[in-house]
Amino acid sequence: MIKRLFLFITPDGVTYSSYDLNEPDVDNFQVLGYGEGENEDEAFQDFKSQNQWLMNTEFDETICIEIKHRICEGKCFRLKDNKEE
Repeated sequence: MIKRLFLFITPDGVTYSSYDLNEPDVDNFQVLGYGEGENEDEAFQDFKSQNQWLMNTEFDETICIEIKHRICEGKCFRLKDNKEE
């Protein structure tokens, strides 16, 4: 069978939208990495074997989502217009 690509994310952790903030202000998911396999279980095993550093973190829950491309292969969009006036 063909191996499928899965992205693993977690709701654990916090995010700051600015270095100036003292407390996190963004409620989002953290991208942990990728895994490949014929199904979600195989992909999870592949993901864990490639990211053993995660075992030394406080991350606990992870969610897998099947994707077509890795992030580095996707199209990039800007949230704000960076044109100089």
